[in-house]
Amino acid sequence: MPITKVQIISFAIAKLGNKPISSLENQSDIVNAAVQAFDILLPIILSEQTWRFACKIQQVSQLVTEPIIDNWRYIYELPGDYLKMIRQWPHNYSYEIYENRHMYSNVNGPLYIEYMFEPSVFQLPAHFYNYLSLKIAEHLALSNGHNVEFSKKLGADSDSARATALAADAQSRPQSPLASQPIISNRAIGYAPYGGGYNG
Repeated sequence: MPITKVQIISFAIAKLGNKPISSLENQSDIVNAAVQAFDILLPIILSEQTWRFACKIQQVSQLVTEPIIDNWRYIYELPGDYLKMIRQWPHNYSYEIYENRHMYSNVNGPLYIEYMFEPSVFQLPAHFYNYLSLKIAEHLALSNGHNVEFSKKLGADSDSARATALAADAQSRPQSPLASQPIISNRAIGYAPYGGGYNG
């Protein structure tokens, strides 16, 4: 079952020793601070890694406006939910992004991009909940009157949760096996392809 923003924030403030909540309305300063931290930290966290659940492919629209410099021939408008570029089709590395919304390119479309975006809370996968909650708690720890050691402990916990979340997220893109494995392939018959001869 999808987790809500209220539940993620409730889990975060509970880590700080506060009572769980069931609503974000008319709440204490720490809850309001947690809401602000959620809204600011989520896009930052998503932009720091290539989370597969926050990737999408979309065709970008070519604008009729022409670049004002000779380096580029075309301007494309990036999607409104764009956070970070991953790759393009057709593959190319000849582009520059301005204002985080316009991409200057020499490729004459159609042009597709794979990019990072911010999913709705209901689209966040289970393996991401704990990490996000701990990052919020870590962010709020010192401002909520906790000592430095407690903040460091939350930081260590969030680092561990991040590693776990990344490992789970990586399953969305299985690794491809090596196309050629001469040493492993020949090991069973005892042949070394680089000068060893037969060892039978």
